[in-house]
Amino acid sequence: MDLILINHEHCDLIEDNYDAVDKNEGKDGEVEEVDDGRERWGSELEFILSTIGSVVGLGNLWRFPIKVKEYGGAVFLIPYFTMLLIEGIPLFLVEMFIGQKFRAGCIGGFYKIHKALSGIGFATWMIAFYTNLYYNAIVMYTIYYFFASLSKTLPWAKDCPEGDTIPQACCNDSVKSQYYWYYEVTRITGSINDAGTFNWELTLSLLAAWVTCFLCMLKGIKTSGKVVYVTAVFPFVALIGLFIMSMTLDGASEGVKYFFVPSYKMSFLTDEQKAAIDADNPWKNLYNPYCWLEAASQIFYSLSLGFGSCIAFASYNDPKTNFYKHALGVSVVNSASSMFAGITIFAILGYSAKQNSASIGDLSTGTGLAFISVSEAIAKIPAPQLWSALFFLMLFMLGIDSQFAGVEGMMTALDDTTLIPKRLHRTALIGGFCGISFLIGLPFGMQNGEYLVTLFDNFSANFPLMLVAFFEVISISWVYGINRFCTEFQQMTGYYPNIIWRMLWLVITPLSLLAILIYTLVDQLTNPIKYDAFVGCNLTNSSDVTWTESENYPVWAWIFAFFLMFSSFLFIPVCAVITYLPKWLGPSYEIKLPLVAEYEESKMGGGKEGDIEMKGAVSA
Repeated sequence: MDLILINHEHCDLIEDNYDAVDKNEGKDGEVEEVDDGRERWGSELEFILSTIGSVVGLGNLWRFPIKVKEYGGAVFLIPYFTMLLIEGIPLFLVEMFIGQKFRAGCIGGFYKIHKALSGIGFATWMIAFYTNLYYNAIVMYTIYYFFASLSKTLPWAKDCPEGDTIPQACCNDSVKSQYYWYYEVTRITGSINDAGTFNWELTLSLLAAWVTCFLCMLKGIKTSGKVVYVTAVFPFVALIGLFIMSMTLDGASEGVKYFFVPSYKMSFLTDEQKAAIDADNPWKNLYNPYCWLEAASQIFYSLSLGFGSCIAFASYNDPKTNFYKHALGVSVVNSASSMFAGITIFAILGYSAKQNSASIGDLSTGTGLAFISVSEAIAKIPAPQLWSALFFLMLFMLGIDSQFAGVEGMMTALDDTTLIPKRLHRTALIGGFCGISFLIGLPFGMQNGEYLVTLFDNFSANFPLMLVAFFEVISISWVYGINRFCTEFQQMTGYYPNIIWRMLWLVITPLSLLAILIYTLVDQLTNPIKYDAFVGCNLTNSSDVTWTESENYPVWAWIFAFFLMFSSFLFIPVCAVITYLPKWLGPSYEIKLPLVAEYEESKMGGGKEGDIEMKGAVSA
């Protein structure tokens, strides 16, 4: 039996394939300036702000509070910070390294590590594409609500119309925002099977979102690098204002305690409601694989890991940029922003819960958290139009900032391939991409659009992101070689990663990802996810109103869900098999990858393409 031991001095892989990769290394391992004609940031501040704008987005202010609420309040913070330390920051450093070292997007970067790994870049591109489609649907809602906030009276604060089919309770203050969301904004149907008709107000808002994205990226980082001075800074200013306002609300302290204290029972709840919280036992979420998957996914969303944008932004860095310092700083800013946003949102939810004599856990969740629960609370405070406009403008800027960062990542990846003719002007490429994405995303403007947003959120990124991240860290630590990686890491940053970092990249991070993947896949097969189908305003008793009921996804939705989950991943084994066909079956079976700049092969000095071997292995 062969025993593989890790030798710190010799554990490098495919050593012969990197004559060209090291072209920016000078004498004695020094990193030299390379004039390769690639764009560069105007300053490090532009890079930092762009990266912050990419990572601090709707995931922090919209998705993070949703997941905290869905998985037991403060209990969710345990897997969240665990995943940040063992997966988030290590992978963030890996992506920064790949971009800055190889000066390429996700496709070109992994191609330069090894041709067999180019599928990781293609998978990353597809995940980013799927995510950007539905992410802009959220931006669509923020645009709709922002303009609605400019009216003399907030639409969701008006009396809802009464009729024979609408119970009186549906027009109470506690559910006006729900009525507005379901009947006026989404006009949602009763099933994901029923597409209904186009909601033209939402469709125009979606168009506005994509046009804004296009304008922000008109000249690549020359445009987006300047736009981020506004889109990355304004949301923090607005959030501070909202935080101050939220702390003045009655019940705010109860909401903050719910955010920080596991199993917290609000003081204004009845004994029956408190007993229901005890019976539900929020701690059980720690044994729920979806809780850990969602925590990991939240970290990935927050840090924009697995989407290609971090690799793209780092590829425009000066080779001597200390990305280690910047990555740690951005990670702290990102998580601090999530916590600060969580405090603000839960303070508002605490106010809403007290007004309705309900637990925060009973308030609307999912997409409706910001558009129902928060908007309802804002409607009851002084100057509601001002705070509502500020809140949804902040959400819009957070969303659009992350959106054009994601598109920039995809455009950068395409620049490093032969898929797009070099003569095609970048403006036309971005315009065409945004236009096609808008057309593909038109179903989000249908009456069942909210169901589709939830479907994409559940299946397009969570599981695929974990898969791509697993292969990312394996490609660097085991294929590129941990010693080679750490040595070049030091050449660029001046810091040689210690044993803790090396153990994370070699063992802990990939094993934690693999464990979550296996556990989640098994649980998904045995306990399939359901969706909340709209049933209208129904009275369950004399006072409680229910709007949705859990339903199983239809067969076509499951087929589409599995397509979203695995269509991106398939690029990884397909590209690997294509690479090794000539070695297995002979030169006549060589297949050139038309999507990758094959000229990179000639720069590798005739290295043994396709050979992956462990050096320093000890047989026993």
